[in-house]
Amino acid sequence: MNAEHTHSIPLWPPEDCAQIQLWLNARSDGECSPEQEGWLSQHTSQCEDCSREWASLEGTRLAFESAKLLEPADFERAALQRAFLPGLLGKLGWSLTVLGLLLCSWIVFGDVFENESTLDILAIVGLWTGIGLIGFRTLLEQLRVRRSDPYRKVKR
Repeated sequence: MNAEHTHSIPLWPPEDCAQIQLWLNARSDGECSPEQEGWLSQHTSQCEDCSREWASLEGTRLAFESAKLLEPADFERAALQRAFLPGLLGKLGWSLTVLGLLLCSWIVFGDVFENESTLDILAIVGLWTGIGLIGFRTLLEQLRVRRSDPYRKVKR
């Protein structure tokens, strides 16, 4: 942040409308004493520029108070679904699962190959590897969302 953009609140009482408008920010944030509140309220009732500034600040504060914002976790989950590694693991996991199920079905419903033990092993390895990759992908997604969720300590 540039030094020209940083504003510190001037000492009390403010000397002009530019300083008063800095104090209006503090008032909107609830950082003023009752005496300062009264003084600023009286000034904004008499000064059109400061009154407009106060109305704008209060409108913004009220809009944020009443807004129903979505939790970032939803956005994180959507971003993870598009991420490369979880997508690759998911596709590979589902492919191996389907392959394992097809091979198991082939074994159960017919003796197509003479060497059944090799086919049995391929089917079981494909099935369990696919299930394992799907579980691993889900675990990675949950860990990433939990780690970056700013609301993780909020009871839902």
